[in-house]
Amino acid sequence: MTEDLTPPTDRTTDDEFDLREAPKWPKVVGIISIVWGALGLLCGVGGLAMMPLSSSFMEPMLEGDPPPPTVSFGPVDYGLAALGPVLAILLIAAGIMTINRKRAGWAGHLLYACISIPLLLFATYNNFQKQAGLEQWAQDYPANKYAEMISKSQGMQQTAGAVTAIVMLVIFLAYPLFCLIWFGLMKTKHEQMTGGVEEVF
Repeated sequence: MTEDLTPPTDRTTDDEFDLREAPKWPKVVGIISIVWGALGLLCGVGGLAMMPLSSSFMEPMLEGDPPPPTVSFGPVDYGLAALGPVLAILLIAAGIMTINRKRAGWAGHLLYACISIPLLLFATYNNFQKQAGLEQWAQDYPANKYAEMISKSQGMQQTAGAVTAIVMLVIFLAYPLFCLIWFGLMKTKHEQMTGGVEEVF
């Protein structure tokens, strides 16, 4: 019996699997985006629906006086409120695309961040303007019971309103800033999303 002295060959056949593992972060970030977007969509639609009803809720306290600026809304206020659900839908779509490791997920997150950040800053400024208008309204209608209540707690309301606005700004800015840094500075190439592994969906 003749021994086979042929050296073994190291060949990769088509039946072998690529053992490279795609990065896990797209699925984690994508799920967070979908959840955050869904919460934003729910709150945004609810807030937009409640805006026309705000002044009617306060009618018993107004005693025939015009509503204060905090419950009186114009085109700017409705525009800001309407953009919230639109951005939430954009974030949900970007999250789905990121889970699927599509380039559109990268672009969607950057677009969401670039619109959300200035929009949130302007919304905060608009809120401070309305608070200032509320103080003027209280001075214009001093006989009103609601105006009297505002005047008595003016200092406390100013502090509470400012703190609340800043805290809410920090909370709502956190994820757009993360998206801007993550997708704009750290994960800028499609290969960083796929790891060189093409997944079939």
